[in-house]
Amino acid sequence: MKAVQFMEPEVIQVNEVPDPVMKDNEVVAKVEYAGICGTDMDLLTGDMVHIKNGMTKYPIIPGHEWSGTVIKVGKDVKGFKVGDRVTADVSLGCGECPMCRKGFYNLCPNREVIGSYRNRQGAFAEKIAAPQRHLYKIPDGVSMEEAALVEPAGTAAYAVKRANITMGSKVLIMGDGPIGQLAAQFAKLNGASQVIVSGSWDEKLAVARECGADATINYHNVDTVEEVIRLTDGGPDVIIESTGNAMAVNQAIKAVKPNGKIVFISWYTLQEIPIPMNQVIVKNLDLICTLASPNVFDAVLDYMATGKINVKPLITHVEPLEKVSDMIKLVREKKVYRNKILLKP
Repeated sequence: MKAVQFMEPEVIQVNEVPDPVMKDNEVVAKVEYAGICGTDMDLLTGDMVHIKNGMTKYPIIPGHEWSGTVIKVGKDVKGFKVGDRVTADVSLGCGECPMCRKGFYNLCPNREVIGSYRNRQGAFAEKIAAPQRHLYKIPDGVSMEEAALVEPAGTAAYAVKRANITMGSKVLIMGDGPIGQLAAQFAKLNGASQVIVSGSWDEKLAVARECGADATINYHNVDTVEEVIRLTDGGPDVIIESTGNAMAVNQAIKAVKPNGKIVFISWYTLQEIPIPMNQVIVKNLDLICTLASPNVFDAVLDYMATGKINVKPLITHVEPLEKVSDMIKLVREKKVYRNKILLKP
C-alpha cells in the first residue's frame, strides 16, 4: 500500500509499504480521510515527547484522526463486517491491566497509540488495522469527512468532561484550532452560559462565533487577560487551554477566577514550564490535565449525527496523500487561512 513515512526529523516520503498485519481481534479498513494534527507536526520535528523518550522511533507512519471502510475482518471479531464505516480510538489499551479494567485505557502501561507511541501504524496510508474493542461504527447522517474529526472532537469532549462545567459557568477557550473550537461547542452543550474563544486568526474566530461562541478575542489586538476579565466581569470560572504555548499557561492562571479550574489539553514543546504556584494556591485553583479521548467516541458520534456538534465549518482543505508536504508547509508558513486539513489516500 501507499503510505506517508517520516523517515527522520524533517524528512517526509510517500512510500510503498507492506499492508497492515491484522490480528484475529482486528479489522483492516480502507482509510477514506485522515486529518493533520499538531502532534504530527511535533513528530516531524522530533519535538514529540514520545520521540524524545524513545517510545517512538523513525521511520513512522503518522496520523491518528481518520475514517474508513472495513475491507477485512479477523476471525474473532463480532459485530463488524466488510463495508462498515468506522473510526477508532487513538489510544489502544491491552484490555487486561488495572487501568484498562477501570476504563482508563489511555493510561494503559501496555498501550499503543495510532500514528505514534510504540510505532503503531498511523492513518496517513491507504489501509489501517484497528482492534474491535476500540472500533466505532459511523452513524448515518455523518459523512466520512466529518467522521475524520471524531478524534479531535473526542479530545475536546474529554477535556470538557474533566472540567465538570456546571450550569451558568463562564468559560474561556484558549486556542482557535479545531480542538479549541470543538471544546467551545461542548462547553455550551454542558451548560456554560458564556463561552469565549481566544486566538490569532480572525477567520477562525468568526467560525467560533458561527458555531455558538458568545465572544472572541484576537490576542494580536487586545490583552487576553484584561479582555476576558472585562467580558466575564471578574474572570472565567473555567479555562480550557488548547494552544500548547507556555505563555498561555501563565495567562490562564492570571485570568481565571478564584476557586476556578484550568484544563490542559495540549502537549508542550517546553518540557518544564515555570508556574506561579503561590498564585495558584492563593486562588485555590484546580489544575486539570487530560490525555487523549477515552470513553467519549460514542457520545461524540451521536452529537454529530444529531447536529448538536458541527464540524463541517472546520474543514478547510481536502488533498491527496501525495500533497502532505505541501500541506505541512502551508501550516508552518501561517500565511493562508486553514483549519482542519484532511488527506484523502
